[in-house]
Amino acid sequence: MEKKKKFRISGRDWYLIISLVVLITLLLVGTFTIGPKLVDAARDPEKLRAELGGNNPKSWLIFIGIQFLQVLFAFIPGEFIEIAAGYIYGPFLGTVLCLLGVLPATCLIFGLTKLLGRKFTKITLDEKDLKKFGFLNDEKKLTTTLFLLYFFPGTPKDVITYFAGITKIKFLPFLLISVFCRIPSILTSTLAGGALGENKFLLTLVIFGVTGIAVFFGWLMFKKISMKKN
Repeated sequence: MEKKKKFRISGRDWYLIISLVVLITLLLVGTFTIGPKLVDAARDPEKLRAELGGNNPKSWLIFIGIQFLQVLFAFIPGEFIEIAAGYIYGPFLGTVLCLLGVLPATCLIFGLTKLLGRKFTKITLDEKDLKKFGFLNDEKKLTTTLFLLYFFPGTPKDVITYFAGITKIKFLPFLLISVFCRIPSILTSTLAGGALGENKFLLTLVIFGVTGIAVFFGWLMFKKISMKKN
C-alpha cells in the first residue's frame, strides 16, 4: 500500500500566511482607528494631520513601525504607505519616516540572509524565483545592477533584499544602495500624497502619471535584465 503523504506547510507558506495576517490587521486597525477621522476631516487636511498626530513623535514611531513591517513582509504593497506618509506628514518628513522604517528592516533581512543563507531566502523565494534573480550572481556588474534596480520605481525592491544576502555584495555598499537609491521612488509617492492632502488634484494626477511611466520602464528594465542574464 502506498504511504499517504503528510501535509506540510513550508517556510514560504508560513511567510505568506503571516504577511496576509499582518496586512489584514493593518487594514482593520486603520479602518477602525483612522477611518472615522478620515471621514470627519477629509475636507480639512490640516485638521486631519492634527488628528493623526502629524507633528507628534509618537505617531512618527508608529509609522516607522508600519514601514518596517511592510519591508519585512515584502508582499505587502509599499506604495500606499508612502502615499499616506506624504498625505499625513508632507513630502519631506514623509520620505524621511519611510527611510527610517526601511533602514532597520533592510539591516535585519540582509543580516539574517548572510547568517542563514539560502534557507532564509527560500522563505520568500521559491526555486523558480531564485533562478529569476540569478542574474545578481554576476559579481562584475552586481553593484551597478543593484543601483539601477533600487533607483527605478516598478522593480521588486523588497524581494531583492531577501536575495542580496546570498550574493557577494558587502553590507555597507548594499545598505547605501538599497536605502538611498529608494529616495526617488519614495519621494514621488510622498509628493503625490502631499499634493492630495492639499487638494491639488491636477498635480496629484500629473505625479501619478509620470510615476506610472517610470514604473513601466522600471518593470521593463527588470524583465530585460533578468531575461538577458538568465
